[in-house]
Amino acid sequence: MIRAQLNLADAWRYRGRERVLFMLSFLSILAGYLLVLARKTGGFPSGWQAYLPLLVYLAAILVTHLALVLMRFRGDQLLLAAVFYLAGFGILIQSRMGTYEEIDPGKIAAYAFPAGLALMLLVIILFRRGRYRALRPLAMPCAALAALLLGAILVFGQRYRGAYFLPGNINPADIIKILLMIFLAGVLARWQEKGVRAGPRELLPLLLGWVAPMILLVLQRDLGMLALLNAVLVVMLAVASGRFSYLALGAAGTAILGAAVYFFSAHARVRLAAWLTPFADPTGTSWQVLQALSAMYAGGMWGVGLGGGSPQFIPIASSDFIYAVIGEELGYAGCGMVLAFFLVLIFRGYRVAGGLPVPFGRLLAAGIVTTLAFQVLLNIGGVMKALPLTGITLPFISHGGSSLLTTFLGFGLLLAISEREGATGKAKMKFSPRRARRKAH
Repeated sequence: MIRAQLNLADAWRYRGRERVLFMLSFLSILAGYLLVLARKTGGFPSGWQAYLPLLVYLAAILVTHLALVLMRFRGDQLLLAAVFYLAGFGILIQSRMGTYEEIDPGKIAAYAFPAGLALMLLVIILFRRGRYRALRPLAMPCAALAALLLGAILVFGQRYRGAYFLPGNINPADIIKILLMIFLAGVLARWQEKGVRAGPRELLPLLLGWVAPMILLVLQRDLGMLALLNAVLVVMLAVASGRFSYLALGAAGTAILGAAVYFFSAHARVRLAAWLTPFADPTGTSWQVLQALSAMYAGGMWGVGLGGGSPQFIPIASSDFIYAVIGEELGYAGCGMVLAFFLVLIFRGYRVAGGLPVPFGRLLAAGIVTTLAFQVLLNIGGVMKALPLTGITLPFISHGGSSLLTTFLGFGLLLAISEREGATGKAKMKFSPRRARRKAH
């Protein structure tokens, strides 16, 4: 093995596969965008404003790639390529929905994508090369901050479409996913390192940090976030302990918690009734899911064509029910493509987690990926009536500023973790006879 300084030329070559994948992603999004424009306007407008979302996406690809080359970043390339394809697909679908035409340029939500990208790059810079370990002592403060944030939303927020929003329609509740993943990773890493079973002394810190945010979520009636976080908790307990009996206990606990919520919450009873017997109130509480199912049925295998559907008949189509729009216009084939890219993200994310020798990093990476996996499952399952509706959005694709920012933040942290700690500007170069001959001359 020859250890050589990783210069810019080496870094450019190292990220060559990522560059090819970025190019293919842009070309596919470009084709879809031009098709949407042609359907909307009957041609291709000459003004650059019509192409602004596409130009922002291209600029994001170029800036991100060049920034990673300049910092000699050696994290996972396929993971980032899948992130950018899904983010570009989200821009394409939201452009088809006319979302960007309705956004007020004076509002923060108009800049969610570039802000999320900048946040992702900042997180990579701050926490790469093993610096993510600095988050471990912040486990309990992160849990306390999550509880304080949820309390502030409950006190100062106003209810809109079943959720609480702060003034200006800001809902920062999504950030608690990252805060609680740091908390869980910090607490459970201690269990792994000590090799202890979960006794009262070990469970106390977990309960102290977990119970308060969950109670506040119940008070806010945010049942989707409650289900998501507790599902992740069960998986993390199983991963940290190696005892998959936690999965069975988690399933039993979920059933008990569901029964309790159903008994005490009229909102939960309405959601469950709409799921079990949708035709009992087809124009009321079940209107959303029935319209979504009708749209996906109309799409069939190949869809009616991008821009050729009728998403205006699906309530909250650009957010919670964006998957139904994909099913109508791109068919089951388009839905399968989206799922395939999410599976790539999940597979690569778990591969990153499994290759880490540090328990805290391994658990934090697993928590971020598991959160994404359950978020996809809850959203798509709700749209397809496999699960009750939860109000959980589809990562990277659904409209929503805080959700997009949080997703970019989480994957920035995952990408930072994916760079092995030994990669500090030195590259392990494979021996090449051709390179050896050049040096000899």
